[in-house]
Amino acid sequence: MIDFIHGSTANYGKVKLVLKKNKYFVESPYPEVLKRLLKDEVIARARISSEGTHGSDGFTIGKSAGEIESAHDELLNEAELAAAAEEKETHSFEIDPAQVENVKQRCLPNALNYPMLEEYDFRNDTVNPDLEVELKPHAQPRPYQEKSLSKMFGNGRARSGIIVLPCGAGKSLVGVSAACRIRKSCLCLATNAVSVDQWAFQFKLWSTIKEDQICRFTSDSKERFRGSAGVVVTTYNMIAFGGKRSEEAEKIIEEIRNREWGLLLMDEVHVVPAHMFRKVISLTKSHCKLGLTATLVREDERITDLNFLIGPKLYEANWLDLVKGGFIANVQCAEVWCPMTKEFFAEYLKKDNSKKKQALYVMNPNKFRACEFLIRFHEQQRGDKIIVFADNLFALTEYAMKLRKPMIYGATSHPERTKILEAFKTSRDVNTIFLSKVGDNSIDIPEANVIIQISSHAGSRRQEAQRLGRILRAKGKPQDRVAGGKEEYNAFFYSLVSTDTQEMYYSTKRQQFLIDQGYSFKVITGLPPPDSGPELSYYRLEDQLALLGKVLSAGDDAVGLEQLEEDADDIALQKARRSARSMSAMSGASGMVYMEYSTGQKKPQAQMKSKPKDPTKRHYLFKKRFG
Repeated sequence: MIDFIHGSTANYGKVKLVLKKNKYFVESPYPEVLKRLLKDEVIARARISSEGTHGSDGFTIGKSAGEIESAHDELLNEAELAAAAEEKETHSFEIDPAQVENVKQRCLPNALNYPMLEEYDFRNDTVNPDLEVELKPHAQPRPYQEKSLSKMFGNGRARSGIIVLPCGAGKSLVGVSAACRIRKSCLCLATNAVSVDQWAFQFKLWSTIKEDQICRFTSDSKERFRGSAGVVVTTYNMIAFGGKRSEEAEKIIEEIRNREWGLLLMDEVHVVPAHMFRKVISLTKSHCKLGLTATLVREDERITDLNFLIGPKLYEANWLDLVKGGFIANVQCAEVWCPMTKEFFAEYLKKDNSKKKQALYVMNPNKFRACEFLIRFHEQQRGDKIIVFADNLFALTEYAMKLRKPMIYGATSHPERTKILEAFKTSRDVNTIFLSKVGDNSIDIPEANVIIQISSHAGSRRQEAQRLGRILRAKGKPQDRVAGGKEEYNAFFYSLVSTDTQEMYYSTKRQQFLIDQGYSFKVITGLPPPDSGPELSYYRLEDQLALLGKVLSAGDDAVGLEQLEEDADDIALQKARRSARSMSAMSGASGMVYMEYSTGQKKPQAQMKSKPKDPTKRHYLFKKRFG
């Protein structure tokens, strides 16, 4: 064990990747380490010979004043300070920007075992203009937020990496604080337009940034900041999109790609390893990358790519410690077992089609009744705000329309989303909303304290944790928030599962991340109560059979799952994916061409499918084509 710990940590921090004047350098105080790295073919190929103060080994020699200054605060006597200054003599060589990802990957523990730290000496950056911004007096980071920032700025430089905090624990304040400390242009990336608005609001709420120094870049809003430095908030899609853009959008995207950013702030960073999103890192030039997420987990085993795409995990907060401190809500997690009705279960057993099987266990009338009972209980008896999640669009529409509640899914326009969310936050008449998977990430709804999940995406642990995160914002008075206060639980998470179906297996798999965080799931078997009669929907057998007929008659596409751009990590959870293809490709005739026209040669009647028409009698549109 001791050997393993030593082997895993001995080389950590010996090699750094530094961006200086738009050039990438591999830097180390140990020249022998750089020589060892250059013996690797990939790194040797990536090296660019550069001019500067060279030692006998051909490396550029320099000193980092920023780190020596920070040593004054930490060291006690002059002898130690002199030793520190001596150690700060660095050796470096330049590498090709296009090879940065490959070089970082080669330095990982599973290859050369010299994990590369990416650091930014922002205090001594005289090339990039400063951004006049600082935190407002009321922005007081909590102890765990301060600790996460100290891991990032521990040695006077800004270290690239990932900070993991539960949803509702204040990731936004951490991101804004980092931008205020670096004080250079910041590119902030979010997953959708709603979260772009929320990030722009957070910057204005917590910092002294001027209105004309922050801009949003989405399909609906194309703003530009004034002056030489500013903050741009946009989506991963807007940067990575490879198709045709409007002239205005093309100009803005060129500015973004050509600018040298001080900080690349990446919200919901677990989406980055997906093919489209990792293009963002190669398209933008940034000195420091900070990734924020609540769930550093994916189903396609690509989460380890973040080690070299962005950096190591700098800090992770323990969820239950934050609950005890009253910083996040104390949640009661429950799995509600809903028996399948006899008719639905008979059809479920007959079906081989996975989409139809899923539609049957999601639309199980007993699940519908349990959902309706929970909505009525929490709305009427407790006055709670409820989010109902459904990945299955068929179920989402049926539930929302039957219960007469507003819903948001992928095709809902941005203005309509904003209107519904605003009504949910402020109106006493809108206490329940239905969300598809668009609500999994980045949508901030602090008023919500109940989640009912009726349909999910197979066994995605990340999705389960992200959904729980929608209700984790601390609620009530500080003295009542801690466990054992006036009310032990102030938020509720219900996962509705049809018993004896594949959903039972998926549900167990999905819960693993939350169980690892210390949560436990209570099983509820008696919902709705036996005395719940006709006041709940689908009480009568004829209504249940009508619903069954509706499910069976719907096409496979109608009962399928919603597909979003950020779903690339769900491939491991699916056997089939929808894709936009031509009819010829779907019928197996891709690449084949069939044309029939007269060549003027007579053929035996038996060989001809039909008699060619007289060319003189052709329609004038076709005369030119066939002569």
